[in-house]
Amino acid sequence: MSIPGRYAIAMLCGIALSAPLPGSGAVTAQDVARLDADLTPVGAERAGNAAGTIPPWTGGLPQQPIDPEVGYIDPYADDPVLFTITAANADQYAEQLTDSHREMFRQYPDSYRMHVYPTRRSANWPEEVLATVKSQAPLSRTEGYSLLDVGKSAVPFPITKDPLQMMWNHSLRWRGGSVIRVYSWFPVDARGRYFTVRVVDAIAFDQQGYMKESRPNRLANFYALYLAPANIEGQLTLVWEPINQTEQSRQTWTYQTVSRRVVRLPSLAYDDLDKRTQGMRTSDQYDGWNGAPDLYDWKLLARREMFIPYNSYKLSSKKLKYADILQPGHVNPDLLRYELHRVWVIEATLRPGKRHRYPRRIFYLDEDTWQVSMEEDYDRNGKLWRFGNHPAMQFYDVLVPWYRAMIHHDFKAGAYLASDLDNESTIP
Repeated sequence: MSIPGRYAIAMLCGIALSAPLPGSGAVTAQDVARLDADLTPVGAERAGNAAGTIPPWTGGLPQQPIDPEVGYIDPYADDPVLFTITAANADQYAEQLTDSHREMFRQYPDSYRMHVYPTRRSANWPEEVLATVKSQAPLSRTEGYSLLDVGKSAVPFPITKDPLQMMWNHSLRWRGGSVIRVYSWFPVDARGRYFTVRVVDAIAFDQQGYMKESRPNRLANFYALYLAPANIEGQLTLVWEPINQTEQSRQTWTYQTVSRRVVRLPSLAYDDLDKRTQGMRTSDQYDGWNGAPDLYDWKLLARREMFIPYNSYKLSSKKLKYADILQPGHVNPDLLRYELHRVWVIEATLRPGKRHRYPRRIFYLDEDTWQVSMEEDYDRNGKLWRFGNHPAMQFYDVLVPWYRAMIHHDFKAGAYLASDLDNESTIP
């Protein structure tokens, strides 16, 4: 996992049911009091569901250390598989599945399956993070596509039905203040062939109070150094990420080893493609969703109980080799854990006169963390094209709910991109 700490600073110093309404935001003191009552500290429903298949939230996993040599021990290793969804019985669970899951069963009927486990509401955060969420909630607001007065909050809108504010909650969510990690991503073609992109990156969050001298409108400072493959070894990228991206655009620089020059990139946003992903991930799909939201109209479709990839400690095991994970068509399904959770379903539809590779997108936000758990992307003909399915877990040593991996499927190519894997990394 990402390790918060002083090293990131050293590296960085080296270089509603409709579209959002103007001026929407502020909640009342009575609303905020619900965060200590029927809602969790970040705004999810504390109670379980009527069927008992979703338990109440009781505080999540407590903080505990990890062994750097072993990594994260699965706290739920003794949980049984309740049932397995396959192409043969997928119709029985249609209400809890995305269209993309059903497409996976259609394309890979013999190999794709979903093991469903008991639901564990493991999300937990530092007390000081939750205190800031509560104190800032009456002040945070949006104005059109702009985000204003969020202070240091990791969840500016814990109580909202505005879909754009929900997406802002995802973008600003707690990720540890500062992280440094070594991980790999793998573009996997239809035959299961892949190559490795290995990267060291460091992130320091101005907005979450990590930087000693915070910059106005600065969300984070991001640094990435590429280690493999050989043709990009030594490439470096530096990003200054603003909070309100309609006021100020992202600033990006790159060092190219061939020219031995640092150059300012004209764009690294929206649907710009990273060639190192074989074109399977746009810039705004990094970390589930990021950047300016102004190309789309946003609509809250529903809150649903769905099977999402959760508590993915098995996938995190240091005993695994990447060859154990990567298979033709999809990652090894026996390494994924699905649980029933409540999610917010949000539709983004391209605004008239705007351009993006994905004219229509569906985002599924985990209610407990505000994190994008899944994403469906449609092409210009309205056909389902790509599917983001992102296994998450609680990094309990630092109290951070985050992705254990990110997986982007391309249904047209039969290929996928598996990212954020660190099983063979020496840094946990």
